[in-house]
Amino acid sequence: IANTYLRSKSEVLIDMALRKYNIPFRYECALEMNNSIIYPDFTIRHPHTGEFYYWEHFGLMDSISYTENAVSKLRLYTSNGIIPGINLITTYETRNNPLTIQTIEKTIDFYFL
Repeated sequence: IANTYLRSKSEVLIDMALRKYNIPFRYECALEMNNSIIYPDFTIRHPHTGEFYYWEHFGLMDSISYTENAVSKLRLYTSNGIIPGINLITTYETRNNPLTIQTIEKTIDFYFL
């Protein structure tokens, strides 16, 4: 397994949990949509169905500019048929409400186990 530089503590926790459950994924793999390329935090292949899911972690939701960027990213996903709660997994945190390993594991259980 190649070492990967992850951008946040929460992304490290998501990475570790996906590995723990042997769920195939790539980190920041290019995805072309509407003639632009974005890099979802995690591109995941469902271990049973083979379908692709995308997981975006929005970690600075108490920042107005970050939140505006998150909303525009969600618009781009939905306009391309990648829908939150269906094939787009989203997690959020603020300074006072960090993402927990329990939330990550419940999310993985819901979508993949």
